[in-house]
Amino acid sequence: MKGNIFLIITLFFLFLTLNSCSKKIVIGKYRTNFNTYGMFSKTLTLECNGDATLSFQGDMQNNNSFGNWKTEKDTLIIFFDSVKNEKNKFKGELKFVIKRNKLENMPFPKSKYNKLVEFAKKPENDTLKIPSYRQLNKMTNQNMRNFQGKSGKQYFKKVEEIECK
Repeated sequence: MKGNIFLIITLFFLFLTLNSCSKKIVIGKYRTNFNTYGMFSKTLTLECNGDATLSFQGDMQNNNSFGNWKTEKDTLIIFFDSVKNEKNKFKGELKFVIKRNKLENMPFPKSKYNKLVEFAKKPENDTLKIPSYRQLNKMTNQNMRNFQGKSGKQYFKKVEEIECK
């Protein structure tokens, strides 16, 4: 019995230690796991000082959007200031769920889904069909892999570590 309690306490402190180091884990360079339509890719660089650069490349289009990042629990929040940087392609806030060396798109909020369902149930909107919450999240995280119509879940994966000094 004492061995089980010791194991549980040890695992609890290990869990707290891993979660408290999220800023150290997040810092680095990330790239999308595949190119959308076979040619468009994004690279996200998170610097130690809180600066973020999201680069968009493909088909003679290149753009760097500059912003600031922070973490809240398991969420990475990047804010792009379009007043400060007028040429930013990305504007406002982007949120990602942090999963080890991956950054996944934030799921569609359940509260917005409920409002969407309420709207669809109104008598004047009788032809609207809303998929289940799970199906909707799956569809919103899908991007085209190539020109043949194959799609997949796109996320950012860490490709380079950045050491803070």
